[in-house]
Amino acid sequence: MINFSSYWILPLLFMFHDFEELVFVPYWLKDHNPKINGRVLFGGVNRSDILAAGIWEEFCIYLLLAAVAYIMGSPLLVATAILPYLFHLIMHLVFVFNKRAYVPGAITAIIELPITIFYLYSLVTLTKAPLWEWIIVVVIMSIFFISNLKFIHWIMAETMHKLR
Repeated sequence: MINFSSYWILPLLFMFHDFEELVFVPYWLKDHNPKINGRVLFGGVNRSDILAAGIWEEFCIYLLLAAVAYIMGSPLLVATAILPYLFHLIMHLVFVFNKRAYVPGAITAIIELPITIFYLYSLVTLTKAPLWEWIIVVVIMSIFFISNLKFIHWIMAETMHKLR
């Protein structure tokens, strides 16, 4: 079996996926209703420069997380960070089914889903942490990434309003 355990794969997967969003979101928002169940996709950000700043912030977090995991020798940190990312990829497919049309990020989500699942499996097999540690780190990572996503969307929306 191939050892698919580099801590640096997650930031690479993230950037591959987010480049699709960066390129296509502004154009897609011009021609599509960005709302699903009252929520605005992509925070309604229709400027590549503002979207790029949010993507850069998340990318820095993934790089820092990968560096810390590498230094600590902790596949658990990366494995638990993959879970919110995996959920993010799945949500892109939910958006496609809901809109019955292409939504930016869907193509790379389809490509990355099996890769990300295999990557997660590979890291899980390397992790020797007890269940209680898994639970704690999963909860912390989930809260962190959800909070950060809300923060990024908020700051991007505020920046868009100030630049209008």
